[in-house]
Amino acid sequence: ASLPGAPDGYTGGKRPLVDEIRFMVIPDGATAKAALLRGDVDVIPDVANAEVKELKKDQRVGLSITPNMGLVGILLQTRDPLLGNVKLRQAIAAAIDTEELVAQVTDGLGKRNNSIVPSMSSYYGPVQAKGYAYDLAAARKLLQEAGYKGEPLVMIANKRYPQSFDAAVVSQQMLQAAGINVQIEVLEWATQLDRYTKGNYQLQAFPYSARLDPALSFESMTGPKATQPRKVWDTPESQALLDKSMVVSDKAERQKLFDELHQRFIAEVPMVMLYNGIDAGAYGKRIKGYKSSILSKPRLWEVTVAE
Repeated sequence: ASLPGAPDGYTGGKRPLVDEIRFMVIPDGATAKAALLRGDVDVIPDVANAEVKELKKDQRVGLSITPNMGLVGILLQTRDPLLGNVKLRQAIAAAIDTEELVAQVTDGLGKRNNSIVPSMSSYYGPVQAKGYAYDLAAARKLLQEAGYKGEPLVMIANKRYPQSFDAAVVSQQMLQAAGINVQIEVLEWATQLDRYTKGNYQLQAFPYSARLDPALSFESMTGPKATQPRKVWDTPESQALLDKSMVVSDKAERQKLFDELHQRFIAEVPMVMLYNGIDAGAYGKRIKGYKSSILSKPRLWEVTVAE
């Protein structure tokens, strides 16, 4: 049964208005775009950001673009002999102009968000809007205080997710400008994911899939590294705040918990959070009602095909 009204998350109208839906796997983005322009496929739910400007000019297709609740950032291994020093991590955060980086890697489609709370969440407020301050002088001072002497740091990246790879390249340039010796190691996604799961890295440019509640977003990267090596943030205080946020139902009280988690996250820098993901969907002109979703999943309810 379908509720009345437009689709809203996983609720609202869910009428199947076409007789059949066929999913095709086309690994190459250029091939998928060519198929759309030929009319061989009707919808591409995840067009690369770099393709959006060109597709906007093409009268054969329509576009639906929305930020989603995924997270894109740079993970810092706090158990690493160098990165265990919070001043070095703070220097890394101060050396990255996250606003400029996000503009570059999203082709102007995204906006920076330095909070684990997604920018479209009802829990995103003035506290979450206060992120890292880009300050090269402060970064260099912190490097001195950390006793950093130019030791190489390796950042893992992959080319399966272009925006994540681009974030690694742009951040490397910014970090080198501050005197931080960062080298990029490009791995296959499966290999990078294995290294992430084992906690075997210094830095990683890494995307997290969408979670619908801030507690779940924090949970994805907070926890005991001794038993869950994939976790990024491992402090008793952050874990206690997270645990409480998962059992409290009062919105105002949860807001206070998320506010404190954010402030601690910014100060301790277990990760440099950059921005929320972007869903850019392209569809043929005969498709009516298709909209990209903050859930980062294609929704084909209430979509029709004109004859």
